Amino acid sequence: MNHLLFDFGASRIKSVVFQTDEKEFLNFYSTAGAALENINEVPINFFLDSFKKHINYHENQKIKIDAINICSEMHGYVLAKDLNKLDKEFYVSWRSEKRIRQKEDLEYFFSSLDFEKATGMTPKNGLPVFNIRSHENFEKKSFFLTLPECLISAHGKWNGKISKTIAAASGLYDIESNNWIHAIRNNKNISLPVVSSKIDETYGSINLKDSSAPVYGCIGDLQACFYSLGLKDSEININLGTGSQVSSLKPGKNFEIRPLFDGNNFFSITHIPCGRALNMLSEFFNNIYSHDKKNKNFFWDLFFSKSNLENKGKIPVDLNIFKGPYKSINQEKILEIIDINFDPKILIDNIKFSLIAQYSKIINYHKESGKKIRKIIITGSLGEKIIDFQYLLNKDTNIEVTYIHNNIDSSLVGLSKISMIIEKNKANL
Repeated sequence: MNHLLFDFGASRIKSVVFQTDEKEFLNFYSTAGAALENINEVPINFFLDSFKKHINYHENQKIKIDAINICSEMHGYVLAKDLNKLDKEFYVSWRSEKRIRQKEDLEYFFSSLDFEKATGMTPKNGLPVFNIRSHENFEKKSFFLTLPECLISAHGKWNGKISKTIAAASGLYDIESNNWIHAIRNNKNISLPVVSSKIDETYGSINLKDSSAPVYGCIGDLQACFYSLGLKDSEININLGTGSQVSSLKPGKNFEIRPLFDGNNFFSITHIPCGRALNMLSEFFNNIYSHDKKNKNFFWDLFFSKSNLENKGKIPVDLNIFKGPYKSINQEKILEIIDINFDPKILIDNIKFSLIAQYSKIINYHKESGKKIRKIIITGSLGEKIIDFQYLLNKDTNIEVTYIHNNIDSSLVGLSKISMIIEKNKANL
């Protein structure tokens, strides 16, 4: 069976055909994500058009599509007045900082609930719970959807269900009682989806040229990446992307609870600065050297090269340069420059040391609190490109560090494993 797998990420939208019988990936395709345009409230047509472009590409490859599996960036939503007119709506991204009233919204939605206990998360500005009351449709008859439900509604038939993995990421869902929180559930204006945590749940169908295909997955990209690992109790994962996460099967201080499937959870620290912050810094350096063709990729050439440990600590760097990160060292300035240290190599080495220190501090604290960690598993292409990432992290933690190298993104590998289970369950019926 051919499952068409989609990852609607912030930076890239990726798709690939996975043949479950042969366990083979075919026809990888990628287009730009909305984050590259720096748009925080995105016209939903951007995603609908991108989805259709991917569907058309794969259909033109003359391979039959039997099913579709989707994962997407988390914490975004659409509040739509009419499911038949989604092209008039916009998608509120987790990057949106407009109209944030965190203290007031916590009181409004969670006056009798403990937010962290109910949702498993710590409060962050990017969560829908902290901007949905300011949405123009909040007091009107509307439908709450996330990105996968919009794609199905616009290009097929949605059955009214949503994955628990994404419902929980809204901050509007109580993972303890397995229900939407009272304050949003009792809002008679907003129609809420039915939540499912089944791994082989169907969420509707997508119309193709000559047929339709059932849609599975519809999960968060964090869960898709985690599911690709088959992580053991003694292992911990660092996933590097636009942002980054540290995930484990065991709970720990500052670790959030993230639903997986069929009542199971894992634990993760999210919103750790990574690719987005590094890209901003790379643009700074590359603009300086833009006149010099030899130094066109000045920042990345140095960042990916081996660092000099003697440079460590010469220029303190705080990568928390955007709002809402996991943790900041609360410096008013990003860099503390002393004249003898003002050298690009020293500065870029310390940017790398700062990146790695984020993870080593989390892992060392996890280890010191009694958790046995025998292996750190790195996912995401950035870790492999930094040639001394493995060495430096091992030096900081004294734990074995390995990479999982996939030619296909971890999120898509996770969806391929789910596809295998779906076909196995169908065969056993």
